[in-house]
Amino acid sequence: MHNQGFKLGSRSFKLFTFSRLMGRFKILQDNKIKIYPPFELIVSSPVDRFIKDFASSLLKNNNFNLAGQNVEINRISVLSELDREKCKEGLFIKMLLPVVVYKTYFDNRNDRKTYYFNPEEEEFAALIKENLLKKARLLNMDNVDSSYFKIEPAFELNQKYCKIVKYKDTVIKGWMGIYRLFADFPLLKVAYDTGLGSKNSQGFGCFEVIEV
Repeated sequence: MHNQGFKLGSRSFKLFTFSRLMGRFKILQDNKIKIYPPFELIVSSPVDRFIKDFASSLLKNNNFNLAGQNVEINRISVLSELDREKCKEGLFIKMLLPVVVYKTYFDNRNDRKTYYFNPEEEEFAALIKENLLKKARLLNMDNVDSSYFKIEPAFELNQKYCKIVKYKDTVIKGWMGIYRLFADFPLLKVAYDTGLGSKNSQGFGCFEVIEV
């Protein structure tokens, strides 16, 4: 899944996402992060076999090495599915990692450029919907092309929610924050299972449903 993914035309989709390590932490002077146990990781995918194999491998090897530290698996939990009835009124979500929405283009000198959209631009929601529709087709979902989708910030956003991350020498811009999603249930399910926006297999776009 990670190396090849699922092909749709010239694009490849990995169909999984994950959160950052969540727990009490401290930023050290040498740009390292000290995380105190216990901490959690959320992994999400619509591919049941992937989730089952991932959980099974952790249970079989509940002690492993992570960045030079021994880690013991204490517990594995399955999060609840989306409630179809509650989804009719929209979902409040909190980003666990930034949602990344971008387009690439060539400028007048034929140099490749990347533009990252913010939540107040129309293309932000349009490109997220386009991405979800492609994933839905890969999952063989019927009659999704005319699906309704809308995303809007639940609270006023400012620059503190804009996160710039350097990943493998590439600068990536994304947005944290709390949002409200309105969509037909199939697209909400795809978003919940695969994440919002692009670069989901790098952890971007992972979110949790919250009560506001």
